[in-house]
Amino acid sequence: MERYTLKNKLPVLCHDENAWREFMRDEDNILLARDEVGQFSIVTVFLGFNNGSVENPQFFQTTCFGSDTGSPKYTKDWDWAMAHHQGKIACAKAWIKFSEEKAAGIDRSFRFVDCQVHPPGEIHFLLESEAEAKRVMPFNKRHWERRGRTIVFLVRPCVE
Repeated sequence: MERYTLKNKLPVLCHDENAWREFMRDEDNILLARDEVGQFSIVTVFLGFNNGSVENPQFFQTTCFGSDTGSPKYTKDWDWAMAHHQGKIACAKAWIKFSEEKAAGIDRSFRFVDCQVHPPGEIHFLLESEAEAKRVMPFNKRHWERRGRTIVFLVRPCVE
């Protein structure tokens, strides 16, 4: 397995195992971002190895803990990782808002299949069906639109 460290936010191949282990021991090198949003914890880390392939490298992982769709998202570079992190924050905030509305008697409940970030400015909530999407979001607004069974929030995630 090839090992990598970060230099100027770029993964760099590291042939010295001791240097790599020392780099990985320092939390500041691997924990890129951590945010708490209500019951959600969004964490983005540098893995120190390529979790993908040569054609599709994946050096960074973003996970949203506290959700039932908390499968990690892997990305190739720093900017994509930060965009995914900001996107997961926006998803968590939207989910909390929907939950508060439901508690207030506004029925916006829906079951989504996945949430994906599409930098530089879209978050896609993939719902179970197009009929469900139409029920939840019956028409387009300035900050979101419906595309079949996908609800697309138009945002501008912050990228460092």
